[in-house]
Amino acid sequence: MTYLFSFVFSFCFALVAIPFIRRWAIKRNIFDSVDARKLHTGNIPRLGGSGIYFGFLIGFLGAVLFTRILYPSAGIFISFWAIFAAGFGFFLLGLVDDLKRLSAKLKFIVQCALAICVVLAGYRFSVLEIPVSPFRIDLGLWSYPLTVLWIVGIANAVNLLDGMDGLAGGISLIGVAVWAILFFKSGQSLPAQAACAAAGAILGFLFFNFPPASIFMGDSGSLFLGYLLAVLPLLGYSQNQMESGLVPAITVCLIPILDTFAAILRRWRRGVSFLTPDKYHVHHKLLNLGFSTRQILAIIYTLCIVLGACVLAGIYVSPFLSFVLMMAGWAVCGSIFVVLHFLKKNNIRLFE
Repeated sequence: MTYLFSFVFSFCFALVAIPFIRRWAIKRNIFDSVDARKLHTGNIPRLGGSGIYFGFLIGFLGAVLFTRILYPSAGIFISFWAIFAAGFGFFLLGLVDDLKRLSAKLKFIVQCALAICVVLAGYRFSVLEIPVSPFRIDLGLWSYPLTVLWIVGIANAVNLLDGMDGLAGGISLIGVAVWAILFFKSGQSLPAQAACAAAGAILGFLFFNFPPASIFMGDSGSLFLGYLLAVLPLLGYSQNQMESGLVPAITVCLIPILDTFAAILRRWRRGVSFLTPDKYHVHHKLLNLGFSTRQILAIIYTLCIVLGACVLAGIYVSPFLSFVLMMAGWAVCGSIFVVLHFLKKNNIRLFE
């Protein structure tokens, strides 16, 4: 019941709040800038991330309050609140950047500081486990920089991919839904409530962001959603690393990860800054092949759903088979990115 409450309350809040946010942004001429990475040409307000964040926050806090009423002994670990404090930091950083552009160096420093706070609160990937032979590595002290890199990297990967109506929001919705199901099946109440609240807020936002979009999430939304996708797997405490661990976390976020690696590689080869925007992201390549915006969303959503299904299979199959399924998903998505690079490089169009 609390999971449904969390989802519905977040969804309803975002659905009601975002039109007001949109009108406020238009009145104050707060529009998304047009650059080489973006596809839109008109003036579209960019503060939709505020609706996502506060929808999530109110939905989750409401669910916690509802749980306390039903079960007075229920509580939240102090360290758990560190997750939400850092989440507010990512949202606020993106909001300030939406209103007044910040330097990339400053944003990176703040993101690292917030990620370090999460790690110091006790949330990190401590083990890398692959069910072959078996293969298990205790990351030791390396777990700290690895987790910081993971949080900052995924937050920026989602931000980097936010260049098409409904893209970052849809990918994030599928990702948090996967974790909501995993946490629900394993009886982890607080993480499940958080994931459900995030799903509700994102879905409410997508009503206004699905093409043609009337509002964008901005950096406040994309950084916060990337942060959520990074920290949700850290909240799990399953003994089976094939259900809640680094490999499943990478699988859920594989599309943004591959797109970011591709961006780093091509900009390194061109000898330009990593921050230089271009139109060679995965959705740009699909658009160049002749697919429409909604067809591109259908393709990328399908890939994310398949990857999520590979992760969820860990609930029902052996760890080894779950790992094989995830690796198959990695191989398929990696192959698609290679093929898209070849087609784009040779200016091949499938549809005119």
